[in-house]
Amino acid sequence: MAQADIAADISQQIGASRSSVGRVWYFIRRWPVIPMAILAVFMLLAIFADVVAPHSERFTVSDNVRLPPAWYPPVVISALDLPKVVFMEDGEQKQMGVGEAITAFGVDIPAEKLNSPSEVRAAFREQTDLEKVQVLVVPLIEAVRPAGSPDETPWEPVNVNVFDAAEQYGVDITVDQLIDPLYGGEVVKSSFEAYAGLEVQVTDTVAVPVRTGVAEAAERYGVTIPEDQLGNQLYIEEAFAEQANVIAKVHIPTWNHVLGGDHIGRDLLSRVIHGARVTLTVSLIALVSGLLVGVAMGLVAGYFGGFIDEVIMRVTDIWLGIPFILLAIVVVIAVGQTFVILLMLLALTVWATFVRNVRGEVLTIKERDYVSLARVAGASMFRMIIWHILPGVVNTIIVLATLRVGQVILTESILSFLGAGIPPPTPAWGAMVSDGRLYINDAWWISFFPGLCIFLLVLSLNFFGDWLRDRLDPRLRQLD
Repeated sequence: MAQADIAADISQQIGASRSSVGRVWYFIRRWPVIPMAILAVFMLLAIFADVVAPHSERFTVSDNVRLPPAWYPPVVISALDLPKVVFMEDGEQKQMGVGEAITAFGVDIPAEKLNSPSEVRAAFREQTDLEKVQVLVVPLIEAVRPAGSPDETPWEPVNVNVFDAAEQYGVDITVDQLIDPLYGGEVVKSSFEAYAGLEVQVTDTVAVPVRTGVAEAAERYGVTIPEDQLGNQLYIEEAFAEQANVIAKVHIPTWNHVLGGDHIGRDLLSRVIHGARVTLTVSLIALVSGLLVGVAMGLVAGYFGGFIDEVIMRVTDIWLGIPFILLAIVVVIAVGQTFVILLMLLALTVWATFVRNVRGEVLTIKERDYVSLARVAGASMFRMIIWHILPGVVNTIIVLATLRVGQVILTESILSFLGAGIPPPTPAWGAMVSDGRLYINDAWWISFFPGLCIFLLVLSLNFFGDWLRDRLDPRLRQLD
């Protein structure tokens, strides 16, 4: 280790003795009991995930709703407009909401399929005699602003479906225009500009955050729910579907889902536990792969020197100058999102660090007397590298691997967060954090708990690697 590093450690140790916070920090660095315990917990969870996890990590729970932590009161957290059923009756085109049409024509459709146009269309065609049945997913008016406004003019959030917005602003839009594939969002924009003088942002129907009590949400959407049914989840969902053509994501407290559920109802605790297995497995495989390549290249570069050393080091320098995250996104877009691609990308983040450090150690070790004596004794090149030089850099490799695994986990989480990592529905902490972005104000736990796991695991690995470096470096041991 360089003299500057030793001096920095000495200064840090002296400073640590001057304050209580510094003493705690120094104690954790020297005896990382807490970080090691956290690492042990995550490893046990990864190994025994199938036994420990209380629910499936891939499928929604049986009631198919997003569940809150048990201490939350019953609330409606979001609302999703159901499709419109368009049909011919007595030679006249009519439309109804899915909930209203189901009640009117006695159609049987499972609740989890109400927002699927193909499932709704198939059910109406099979169970009724209606002619030319179509199911229309109503677009959402996300925001409005005056027509002709400068680009910097702020948008006013609206978040209502096209029909409701058209009625609100006095705009004439017909069902035929929305069904015609040649129009879609463009006819909506032109109609609002012509009739109401507004620019609009049109998106596909998405769940609109509501985050209010059941009674308040029922009043807002014009739904009648008796007081004795305000805690009946099934009744609430049916009432919103039939009376307002809306799927209401209802939160009913339950102790069976301690950390709540994600945005589609999967138990969050189970996904966090299985995510530990996925994250640790992928990161360790990638680390070992990159380690083998990097150590081999570092040994060759340091031992042979000259032209070979120059080529390897220039390739390493070029690679370190490439923006990896951007490269990873491009590769995933071009090749596809698979486990193999992710492992290869993560391995590519590791090897360069090992090349530089191992090469530096080899340049020093190969000049030592015992290596020179082995060369004089006629040891082969392979034996020299494996039996005389490699053992001298094992401590460096162990420390680098311990410190680097935390960075690999963080990189994997970043890629998953950006949609270039673990393919869904496999649970990955980074992807779980990304899933909760749209609901961060209403359902903070979706992003918080996976993010907390990433923080604790990476911090514990860094503490453990720092402690291991102090234990394995004889010059630092002399300072204790």
